Amino acid sequence: MAYFKADYIYLISQPPLKNGIVQTTSEGEVIRLFNEEQSEAVEPSEVSYYRGVIVPGFVNSHCHLELSHLQGKIPEKTGLAAFIKEIQKIRECPVEIIEEETLRWQENMLSNGIVAMGDVCNGTHSITAKQKYLLHCHNFIELFSFNPAKAEESLQLGKTLLQQFKALENKDPHKFFTSSISPHAPYSTSAALIKKIAYLPESSAFTVFIHNQESQAEDEMYLHGEGDFITMLHDFNISTKRWEKQEQSSLLSVASWLHQQTKMLWVHNTFSKEHEVLQTMNKVPNSYWCLCPSANLYIENTLPNFSIFKTIPDRVCLGTDSLASNHQLSILDEMKVINNTYAIDFETLLKWATINGAKALGFDSVIGSIEPGKTPGLNLLVGLTDELYFNNHVTVKKLI
Repeated sequence: MAYFKADYIYLISQPPLKNGIVQTTSEGEVIRLFNEEQSEAVEPSEVSYYRGVIVPGFVNSHCHLELSHLQGKIPEKTGLAAFIKEIQKIRECPVEIIEEETLRWQENMLSNGIVAMGDVCNGTHSITAKQKYLLHCHNFIELFSFNPAKAEESLQLGKTLLQQFKALENKDPHKFFTSSISPHAPYSTSAALIKKIAYLPESSAFTVFIHNQESQAEDEMYLHGEGDFITMLHDFNISTKRWEKQEQSSLLSVASWLHQQTKMLWVHNTFSKEHEVLQTMNKVPNSYWCLCPSANLYIENTLPNFSIFKTIPDRVCLGTDSLASNHQLSILDEMKVINNTYAIDFETLLKWATINGAKALGFDSVIGSIEPGKTPGLNLLVGLTDELYFNNHVTVKKLI
């Protein structure tokens, strides 16, 4: 048994405890919570006291572990089309190096208070690291196929890869390990393939993700049939003869192709507009919105309109994207980027970093909030001001 006490314990599911105590098993399962008055009954010698704020473990709802070997290798602020072209040039690397970096950065996330990830997979290079079962993991098997005639072929390849990840399920009873097939983005995946994925039986039970409106070029392509993405596809020798511009934005177009029951994670949303987000919520009610602000600055040198997502605080989560587009895999740093730009209150940002991501990935029965019966991980935040603002001096220490 262990007892952790701090100036405040933010439980997420209920109001914070001032000078409270959380009791856990040695494996980290929460047994009991004590408020300030109740905590006086606990033997002081058994309590580990910390100055700061205890919060649940963080959830990285969107990352690409298999790109960890690309840290610092792609120029910043070039725009998404140029970024994609560059990543295709240098992505190949000896498998041993990719596996080594994947494991190293998974361990780095764990040490920085992350307990779960939604990880994008184009192959099996991340499997070696994931067999350590350090984090809860949902694997997004990502498919590309702009040619609608090849939608079924692409889907079958995805199902083959999916089975390799599913073989790792249930190997550790204490860790979630789930997988689903997902489309890469509206500019790289045909409507035919997106529809096939959305109507898979498991797409209402396990989350499907898509990169959404990360660049203005996406809507230039959808609304006008032109722009950087059309040029990029031609540079990759991909024909756009069958492509027809749409009557609405990429977000609303994709939403119209989904099943109403699809559990959807929209990632980036850098150029999304409020009316599009709200219309999408009506069309696809089980939608979550993942923000990756550091990557948005790295690639497009801009940020989403945070005021939109402040209006749907229970459906927003945070991700880091990859080390090809970020300097670190730190959810704390993502919160700092947001707070350095926009005023979002402490408790709301914590929900985005914890319980909302857990719900989006389907892990909220075990992590995301500090409640008896859960094993959420405990993080200590130090350096917060009295206003509880994620300033650049805030650090995180993993307690359990």
